[in-house]
Amino acid sequence: MVAITAYEWLKAFHVLTAVLWVGGGVAIGILGAMTIRMKDPVRLAQFAQQVARLGGVYFPPLSLALLGLGFGLVEKGELGYSLVWVQIAIAGWAASFLIGAGFLGPRSSKLSKLLKERPPEDPEAQALIRQLLIVSRLDSVILLFIVFDMTAKPWS
Repeated sequence: MVAITAYEWLKAFHVLTAVLWVGGGVAIGILGAMTIRMKDPVRLAQFAQQVARLGGVYFPPLSLALLGLGFGLVEKGELGYSLVWVQIAIAGWAASFLIGAGFLGPRSSKLSKLLKERPPEDPEAQALIRQLLIVSRLDSVILLFIVFDMTAKPWS
């Protein structure tokens, strides 16, 4: 029989949650770049609407679960919060959360409303889509940096 400790369960679910969160963001960035290269404003608007719907229900629960699991690991593993890699991870998570809640979420809602009133080819709508994709890429870079920080622990 395989014996897995509570800490190992927390770590496994923390990593799986991170894979889903970070991988989802990176995949959206890649698909967004591919869609932009198609030079089809209708398809780009459809893509942005799909991402907005997904972003509202997929990323927030993963983000919060990841944070909770991380706190559980710190407590269960008696790691403490003074470790630099832990502090960087928390700061990066906070930055990503603020980007999502303060920019991506509200701007996605604005885009949805805009696309109900205007055609997908509308210059304001297309500019907003591009802004969303750029900020989404920035968010992915932050998350990838956190993954590097937590796995390599270069500042330990």
